Amino acid sequence: MIKQITVDELRPGMFIHRLEVWWIKDKHIRNQMLVTDPRQIALLRKEGIQQLWIDLNRSVQMPPAPQSVKKAVARTPFFQELDQAQQIFQQGKPQVMAMFNEARLGHRLNLAGMLDLVDEIAGSIRREPTALLSVARLKSHDDYTWLHSMAVCGLMMTLAQKLGLDDKQVLRVGMGGLLHDVGKAAVPLEILNKPGKLSDDEFEVMRQHPITGAQMLMEAEADADLVDIALHHHEKYDGGGYPHRLKGEEISLYSRMAAVCDVYDALTSTRVYRKGWTPAEAMHNMLSWRGHFDNQVLHAFVNAIGIYPVGSLVRLASGRVALVVKAGERSLLRPVVHAFWSLHAQREVKPERVDLGDSFCTDSIIGAEESQLWLNADLNRIWALESA
Repeated sequence: MIKQITVDELRPGMFIHRLEVWWIKDKHIRNQMLVTDPRQIALLRKEGIQQLWIDLNRSVQMPPAPQSVKKAVARTPFFQELDQAQQIFQQGKPQVMAMFNEARLGHRLNLAGMLDLVDEIAGSIRREPTALLSVARLKSHDDYTWLHSMAVCGLMMTLAQKLGLDDKQVLRVGMGGLLHDVGKAAVPLEILNKPGKLSDDEFEVMRQHPITGAQMLMEAEADADLVDIALHHHEKYDGGGYPHRLKGEEISLYSRMAAVCDVYDALTSTRVYRKGWTPAEAMHNMLSWRGHFDNQVLHAFVNAIGIYPVGSLVRLASGRVALVVKAGERSLLRPVVHAFWSLHAQREVKPERVDLGDSFCTDSIIGAEESQLWLNADLNRIWALESA
């Protein structure tokens, strides 16, 4: 049944049979179209449409819009897990330091003591993976050696889940990530902590850490997979890595995963001699390095972590700073964000949820923001979209 109505009577769920105008160019409104969004009605008004014909037989009943309820700001799942992740890193750091110190003294590694830490990290990854990885990015250069091992552990398990590995394999690669650099315990501290580029001789000493780490793990009777990760996480897919110049699938899947996770965390970490890249910068560069990584593993990693990870800050084309709260469903470059700061006015504005992947959205990300510049921002409130 065809019925003529005014634009004020038009509701989502109604099927537009005919508009009887020819000048509309916007792809979101046309003849023979089901109205699904109130913004389509707003566009019709903007175009000057006053009356139109609808087809009642093709119209549908739309679910009612949820009612907004004003409530006190509560800790969101992300920020709750952020607290847990910080505790895991604080409590795990002494364990990892002790393991490295024992190895430096030539003592046999106690791998059983690391299992609980891997379980803790795995639990955080299962609950809200982006929280632990956000904490990992904030490590200082003084803590790099210890927290890098924990960060790679978390990254490895996140990637393993994305690749569809089973629970046992997830924990195994997590343990491999935690132990992948244990051979650095044998590297002289003046080389390991040198605040600048290594000489050729110093770099040659550093290049021995995979072999040394594998030997330590073999003496501790570690699983072959853990030995392999320590030994081959610096191999490159094109054969240009070390220590054995393995190529392609000569490198095990676990070691190909470790190569990606190790480099990503190193690039996004601030060291004495250089500032860490943002996740977006790191991803962009890693994707450009032909032959360095297994492309299938690298792309799975990018999908697991995101170009703009949840919890990171970005600058929008509209001149606002926003907090990333959800990965984009259609594009990693277009996540859901909460915009909270006007760069034009240089002041905070009421947080606004912006789905950058929405076909109606004209805003976009022009770059990542430095999180360190926004340490005083109440990100939990911004996440919860409550006014100040």
